[in-house]
Amino acid sequence: MKSVPAGSAADLDILVTPDMTVQFDELGAGHPVYATYWIAKHFEEAGRKLLVPFLEVGDGGIGTEVSVNHTASALPGMRVKVTATALRTEGRRLYADLTAVSELGDVVASGQTVQYITDAARLESGFETLRRRWAEHQSAAHQDKEKTHA
Repeated sequence: MKSVPAGSAADLDILVTPDMTVQFDELGAGHPVYATYWIAKHFEEAGRKLLVPFLEVGDGGIGTEVSVNHTASALPGMRVKVTATALRTEGRRLYADLTAVSELGDVVASGQTVQYITDAARLESGFETLRRRWAEHQSAAHQDKEKTHA
């Protein structure tokens, strides 16, 4: 990975849609405003956008932390600018400050992300191991279910 200078920034422009409002899986519709979990997704994406230009061939990055302090609401139809600003790099970790500001000038949220930079092949190998473990788990669960019904 190339060095990421402190103060480097990346912007992500978001148009809040009705799908980005609070819709809980179990509890149903909540407040009709930009949901905190969507902000977390957009913080993660902006942090990734900040990192990508500094990755070298063979590098892979993965988000390991995201924090969101949700301080104001944004309605569907409003534009929100998410900005990721590099704080520092420690070893293979990129720390960034994030802000989300609505077109009204309201600070909708602030927070931080951490991206971990590693070898892309190693990262994919870890995912492959997880897929294998999951397939084995599903197979064992299926066999247990068949034994129960036999």
